[in-house]
Amino acid sequence: MKIKSLITYICCAFIIVNFSACKKYIDLEPENSTYDEVFWTDANNIPKANAGAYSMLRDALRLDRSFFIFGDLAGGNFVTGGDYWNYKDLSKGGNFKFGYAPYLEGSLWNWTRFYAIVNQCNLIIEKTPALPADDFPNGETEKNQLIAEARFIRAYTNFYMQRVWGDILLIKESYKDPQNIPPIARSPLEETMAFCIDDLLFGIDNLPTTGSKAKASKGAAQALLAHVYAWKHDYVNAEKYANDVLSAGYSLESTADYRKIWAGNSKESIWELSMLYNTSGEEHSQGFFNAFLADPAVPGKSVASAWTFDQDVLEDVFTTSERGARFDSIATRGANDQTYFLRKYDNFVEYPPKVPGGSYYAISNNLVLLRLADLRLLHAEAALKNGKPQVALADLNIIRKRAGISELTSAGSDLMIEIFKERRRELIGEGSTQFDLIRMEMFNKIAEFSAIYSADRLANQGYFWPLNMRALLPQNELLTQNPWWIKQ
Repeated sequence: MKIKSLITYICCAFIIVNFSACKKYIDLEPENSTYDEVFWTDANNIPKANAGAYSMLRDALRLDRSFFIFGDLAGGNFVTGGDYWNYKDLSKGGNFKFGYAPYLEGSLWNWTRFYAIVNQCNLIIEKTPALPADDFPNGETEKNQLIAEARFIRAYTNFYMQRVWGDILLIKESYKDPQNIPPIARSPLEETMAFCIDDLLFGIDNLPTTGSKAKASKGAAQALLAHVYAWKHDYVNAEKYANDVLSAGYSLESTADYRKIWAGNSKESIWELSMLYNTSGEEHSQGFFNAFLADPAVPGKSVASAWTFDQDVLEDVFTTSERGARFDSIATRGANDQTYFLRKYDNFVEYPPKVPGGSYYAISNNLVLLRLADLRLLHAEAALKNGKPQVALADLNIIRKRAGISELTSAGSDLMIEIFKERRRELIGEGSTQFDLIRMEMFNKIAEFSAIYSADRLANQGYFWPLNMRALLPQNELLTQNPWWIKQ
């Protein structure tokens, strides 16, 4: 970050021949570099640049399993085995002490890798308009679609950072000279959300309605926009765009086919990141989804190296009456009734190691980031906020019925808590719960959290993660720490 440490990380996003190179830490070259000039004059390179952005996002979310830490471990859903000694303080058992993360500082306290994605998207958004429409096989339509794709990824990335760390550095253009970038202050929520909204409205107008679920679409832009509006508590617009998604032709998987959701390209999925095993690809991973698994799902893998359901989740969220067919699909019992493993991601694929002693298996599932059940429950939340309890109840019962549990018969005063609990049941292990707690303001309404989140911690936004000021501040003197972590 002058923002020099930020930029030095950025994966020379425009110098991409093989996108696996984006995994390396390399320096940006000045904008007038010869390769840069050539790359952005060829329309065939724009889809490659977008592919690079998806790849960078996948890597950013997988780093140290941060996606599951930010959304699920911080949301009290799991306890970690003994091998994850440095994760313990981040969980409920450690009182969500986000300020103690030995060997994880680079992934949990440093947002630099996400700014690499933003810079990649900014380059695409800036360079593509200069190319003639005739250079694209489908003309102006395809050209605008590719720009919209980059704007969607940029919106998702900015919104994700906002939910993890609070106010972000809103970077609206690519960096021309990484050696001459002025310091920048964090932008207020409203400015960042307005920027995301503008990106997503462009996406709604220009993205396709059909195609691979692993790419941005009009439905994905509508779904993300509903979440953005809900985050800023504009529930009128949140309900509107959630309703657009509900009317867009997506459908819930049946109870019997529930596990197809994470097998890739399901009819319920709206947007997902591809992580399926492929002999020629680099999208799959051994060390991401396997956090939830132990022997026999992964032969020889110890329970000590796995995350299991938190006891409060088992006793108060998945009560006996709230289990049903869904729970049977996503959970498997361990050695006793207190040990259950998540099995949304358990498609174990063994393959010959590339080198002796190397990795020999992958967990071949996709990471679903937006799906219909999520939007149905978001619609319920928005409808209730907008004074429509019966609509909210109907939405909630659609999900409960599919889950194989009894429908609720009345919209009582605790309906919002019931919606939160249903989101937790439905989306556990999908990186959602912590953000639901923040958005729905549930910390002081749920006993397991109110005991940890004091009024002082809530007032000082102690649900956001600290920044690594030692690494970031020297090169951006305008950067400020999140208030709760100044006091710790």
